[in-house]
Amino acid sequence: MPEFLLCRVEDTFLVSGRGLIIAPSFPASAYRFDANQQVRVVRPDSENLECSAVFQIPFQTPPAKVLSFFCTLPAATKQSVPIGSEIWLLGRNESDVKLTADA
Repeated sequence: MPEFLLCRVEDTFLVSGRGLIIAPSFPASAYRFDANQQVRVVRPDSENLECSAVFQIPFQTPPAKVLSFFCTLPAATKQSVPIGSEIWLLGRNESDVKLTADA
């Protein structure tokens, strides 16, 4: 199954009713995501957690100057995804998600 390292978690924000939002975000000009994806979280202590992730561009007023996808892990907690964890996107290659300069 293809997979690739999407990011290292720099910060997390727990939003009641939505789940754990991870930072960094992903500029819409450089990435394309399906709304729901499977990811593997590899914690700094080498423990693994596979879970569902939701990628979406939030509605903001006023609109953001740069539109970005945010990654939300609905079933995760701050304790289960500590800062420094790696987020691996499962079932996709990097070329499936990252847009090239020619696109």
